[in-house]
Amino acid sequence: MFDIDPALIENPPYIESGRPLDTPIYMNQQMVAVMTEDYDAQRNQVKACAEKPVLTLYIRHTCPYCQKVMAYLQSVNKTIPTKDIGKDPGAADELIKVGGKRQVPCLVINGKAKYESSDIIKWLKDNPKKY
Repeated sequence: MFDIDPALIENPPYIESGRPLDTPIYMNQQMVAVMTEDYDAQRNQVKACAEKPVLTLYIRHTCPYCQKVMAYLQSVNKTIPTKDIGKDPGAADELIKVGGKRQVPCLVINGKAKYESSDIIKWLKDNPKKY
């Protein structure tokens, strides 16, 4: 059985409308349909995020390790959005905010930084359907 605070039974919590939380709210079919559509849209967004993470590859075109990662991507005919910190000072600032340092290459996966070209290539090989 559940332990219920007797005070809650005598004085149930109220929402802004002044009704107890357990009071049924009657909706018409149109409201239910809209709520169902919103729920389905949010569920699909979550599903898409789980399947395809948001990726950004920070590079510098003169960096040999960055060229190694770019060569791998080219060999598998894949692309990832890149930001060159040598050409875009704003990208360098973003990289420092995300990863705490200005080291490239850096693959940012859903806001988390992954450094080292070998580690980046390993992640790319292990997750070919995520980019």
